Amino acid sequence: MIPKDHPRYTSLVTRELLADCARKGIVSWEGLTSHGRGEAFDYLLGEKTSTSAHRAELTAAALLRAASRPVISVNGNTAALAAREIALLQKACGAKVEVNLFHRTPERVQQIEALLRDAGADVFSG
Repeated sequence: MIPKDHPRYTSLVTRELLADCARKGIVSWEGLTSHGRGEAFDYLLGEKTSTSAHRAELTAAALLRAASRPVISVNGNTAALAAREIALLQKACGAKVEVNLFHRTPERVQQIEALLRDAGADVFSG
């Protein structure tokens, strides 16, 4: 049990969630390394969204809204950490949601699609 007042509480809870999803096959083992690499940048940047990152987020949102056939491409880490947010984004911009994996197996694709559907996303499959 991680105490809620631990300075890295959110990070440690996120790591546990990803590790659990890796054991289930949703996240690839290599995906854990990818997440850790991203956390290293968080430490270096002081865990604040930089101005350029915020600008990129706004630009991406504008591009999704302006696209004639937008697609949100989701990997295991994204599904594990933000399935509900992906579903909300899909509803906001009308995009298709697809599962796109480097470490791809039919079982993993099915698990991630189910996770996204359970969160309310309409997943394009095929």
